[in-house]
This record gives sequence, structure tokens and C-alpha cells, in this order.
Amino acid sequence: MPRALTVADHQHVTDCESGACEHYREMVRLRRNLHDGLGPGLAGIMMRADIVGQLMTANQGAAEEMLRELRREAAVFMTEFRRVLADQSPAELDGHQLADALRALGRRMSRATGGTLTVATDVDPAAAAVDRTTQVAAFWIAKEALTNVVKHAKARTCAIRVRVDAGLRLSIVDDGVGGAGLGRRGVGLASMGSRAAELGGWCEVGDIGPDNGSGVSVTAYLPAHRGVEETLL
Repeated sequence: MPRALTVADHQHVTDCESGACEHYREMVRLRRNLHDGLGPGLAGIMMRADIVGQLMTANQGAAEEMLRELRREAAVFMTEFRRVLADQSPAELDGHQLADALRALGRRMSRATGGTLTVATDVDPAAAAVDRTTQVAAFWIAKEALTNVVKHAKARTCAIRVRVDAGLRLSIVDDGVGGAGLGRRGVGLASMGSRAAELGGWCEVGDIGPDNGSGVSVTAYLPAHRGVEETLL
């Protein structure tokens, strides 16, 4: 005859469920950070490696310069890898405000396309006073959105815009083929939504207009606190 469950048994089950839940959350966090932090770096290196291959015979000087850029990019990538493992904020925000980090990101993504993509950045100066946690979330969302533009959109221009009122409003708009990366709800789109939701905000992704070829818009709202400095581990 089966033994009746005791109070101790119930407590053991509760502890196991709690531990499993915590383990699952940690796995989700690590998966998201690996995707957001390392995925774009790898994608950029692979794209530029393809360009180098095309330039080797046509323009050896340009190919050698791009190889030097790839080495620098690989060094940044390794730094980012270590930061992801340590669960730290993105390297681009080290000693920099969100505006500077987004401009640097735009330049890097443009280089990843061989200069065929122009990224314009317009950041409200008030973003500098927004708490660090919100700035980090906004940066990760922008980075994932730009990665999708580079990989899928075939865009010529992309605009990043940040405005601050009661919270931080972020938009990334491209002039590409439309529906960039929307066919499959993968880790990237889910990551943008979850980062916003964790702060009590939201993130929407969709075509700008009804016709294909109109580009894609990513819009996020993040509640923010001003004048609050936070230390990120």
C-alpha cells in the first residue's frame, strides 16, 4: 500500500519545484544573453569574412584592412563572451551613456554590411539620466533589432530614435523588404519582448505599411527612473 505523503514530503516537493524553476530561469537568462550578446558579433564576423573573400582578388589592400577590422572585432567578441558568462552589462555601455553606445553600434553594424547600410541615431539627451537597467535593456533591444536588419532586411537606411517622457521610448525603423525576420518567432524577437516585459514595458515589431517592401518598425516602451545609478554585476 502506498505511503501517505507527510508534511516533510510536501516540503521536499516544493523545494524541488522551486529549484527547478530557478534553474529554468537561469537557463533562459543564459540563452538570451548568449543570443543577444554573442549572436550579432558572430553574424558580423561571418558577413565580413564573406566580403573579404570577394575582395581578395579584386582589391587586396581593402581585403587586408577588413582583416585587421575582423581581428579587432574578434577581440571585442571575446570580451563580450566573458561578460556574458559573468552576467555583466554590454561592453559598449562601459563608461558610456546610451547615446554613445547606440552610435557605436550603428557604425559597427554598418561596417558589417560593407557600408551598404547607413544607420542614423537620434537620442534624447534626457536618456543620460535614465537608470542603468533601463539603458541596458534598451541597448539589447536595439542591438537585436539592428542585427535583424543586417541579416534579413536588405535595407539601405535604418533610424534609431530614443525619446524620454514618463519612460524611455525606443524605435528602430528600416527601409528594407518588410517582414524582416518575422516569419519565424525565434529567440531574437522573444528576447526583445521579454527584456521589455521584465521592466513592466512592451515591445512591438511589425511592417510599417500594408505593402511588402515598406520596411519594419521595432517600437519599445520601458518604464524608467531618473537620477538612479545602479551597479550591474
